[in-house]
Amino acid sequence: MSGQIQYGRVRGLTSEVTPAADLPLGVASTPLDTDLPRRLGRFRHELRVLGNPPTREELQRLLEMARELHLQDDTISAELAEIRASFEALDLADQIARSGLPVVVSLGGLAEGDLCHFVTPVRFGRRRSDQIGHLELTSGWLKFHGALDVSVVWTEVSDVHRADRDIVVALADSRRVLRFCCHAVGEAARGAVVGTYLANAARGREAGPANPHEIIRSRLITGGAPSRASRRSAPPARAASGPPRWPAAATRSGAR
Repeated sequence: MSGQIQYGRVRGLTSEVTPAADLPLGVASTPLDTDLPRRLGRFRHELRVLGNPPTREELQRLLEMARELHLQDDTISAELAEIRASFEALDLADQIARSGLPVVVSLGGLAEGDLCHFVTPVRFGRRRSDQIGHLELTSGWLKFHGALDVSVVWTEVSDVHRADRDIVVALADSRRVLRFCCHAVGEAARGAVVGTYLANAARGREAGPANPHEIIRSRLITGGAPSRASRRSAPPARAASGPPRWPAAATRSGAR
C-alpha cells in the first residue's frame, strides 16, 4: 500500500455504520427512532385535552401513558414539569381545605392581623429588563419587593391564574395585568393557588363556591374559569374571617 505497512484488518474509509461488534465495550448501536414523533405527538395531545382542572386520576394516567409509549424523561421534561406542578397545586388545595392557608416568614414588617402566606423570587413584567425581586402574598395585600415596591389590596384583584411559570394578576378596575415570572412552574402553581384563594375571599364574590377547595380547583390548577353551570348552582362565597379590611388605595406601578 504505497510503501506503508498496515497492521490488523484492512477496512476502507466509507460512511457505513460501524457494526456493534466492533464498537468499544459498553457502547451500543441504536437505530434511529423514527416512531418517536408520533408517540410524542400523541402524549402532548393528551396533555392538551386534559380536563380543566385535571384530576389526579387523569394526571396519573398521563404518567402511565408516557411509560407505555417508552418516552424518556429528558424528551418530555417540560411536560413532566407541568404534570408535577398540577399535582402540587392539588396538594396545596387539599391542605388549604383541611387546615387553612400556610403561614410563612414575611420579608418585612406586617400590619397587625396581617399574615404572610407565600413568598418567592420573581421577575416582574414580561421583558428581560424588568425588575427582579420577591413576590409576597399576605392576608391583605399582594406585594412586590424590588427596586420599586408595588402593593395591591386584594379587593382590587379580579383574577389570578398561572401561565407556564408566570403568576398573572388581573386588576378589577382596568384591563391591566401584573405578571410575575417565577423560577419554576411548581412555584407559580402554588403561588397562583394562594393568590386565587385570597382574591376570592377578600372580594366575597356572590358567584362561586363557598368551599375554598372548590374555588381553587375550579379556577386555578390550569388557569381556567369555572363553568357557567357551576357558577349558577354554587352558593355565595364566604369571606375569610382573619384578614382585616384594608383601604382601597394601593401602589400599582409596573402594570403591563
